[in-house]
Amino acid sequence: MRGSELRRLLALLAVLATPALADWKQDYARGLEAAKDGRWADVDRHMQGALADNPKAAERVRLYGQRFEAYVPQHYAGLAALRLGDCNKALALWAQGDNAAVVSRVSALADEENRGRLECSNQLVRQGQTAEPKPAVSEPAQAPRAEPAPPPRREPAPPSTPIVQAPPPARPPTAEVRESSPLSAQILRPLLDAYLSGRYADVLKLSNQVPPTPRLRWHMLTLRAAAAFNLSQLGQMTDAEGIARNAVVQAREADSTLKPDADYFSPKFIRYYNSR
Repeated sequence: MRGSELRRLLALLAVLATPALADWKQDYARGLEAAKDGRWADVDRHMQGALADNPKAAERVRLYGQRFEAYVPQHYAGLAALRLGDCNKALALWAQGDNAAVVSRVSALADEENRGRLECSNQLVRQGQTAEPKPAVSEPAQAPRAEPAPPPRREPAPPSTPIVQAPPPARPPTAEVRESSPLSAQILRPLLDAYLSGRYADVLKLSNQVPPTPRLRWHMLTLRAAAAFNLSQLGQMTDAEGIARNAVVQAREADSTLKPDADYFSPKFIRYYNSR
């Protein structure tokens, strides 16, 4: 089976090989980057895309390679709604699904959401509406309800900083990896490590050599195409789409029988590869 060729080779080269970004992971990663820059309209767009494919919040997910994050698209979509002036939407998003339960276990996110709820409460009071903010961290049952504070001076909100958790320790290479083709390892291992770590620009730098066999050329060029495609999708390189397009053409010329494996490449990239 042609698709098993890439699975076999990549498994030999990297025991820790994991799938590339699924579409909802791409949307979430882009939303996190937009939140760091304070681009709230982009945050809303990307988080809504992530929610459409995977609305279930989680305290820890692998986005790609060894990058782990708390997966709370409702939280960031709510922040975007708040910064764009829609408190009712923000409060509704924060109350969705498992968002409150997951956010309550990550103190930085809980503090951020509680500040947002207080800000919304004050804003809705000024507008003559009522709001019952529910803090992400539980409070004593008998605690008296505080009267709304005077409207604070509005300052530009600092960019939201995603919570990055440490990855699990890597397993040592197995004998099977050590016994793999030295030529394959020498050529593809650095590319694979860079790709799975999300260092797509490094993949482009490392993929300029010409491997001696058509199959090795196909593997190298497909990784190059996928890295450039992801850079283009993330908006991090102006000519990335052209590089991806050329790499796909060259990969097809190297071996037209091979196809990208769904275990390693996102559905969007596979559709892109097949459409060239």
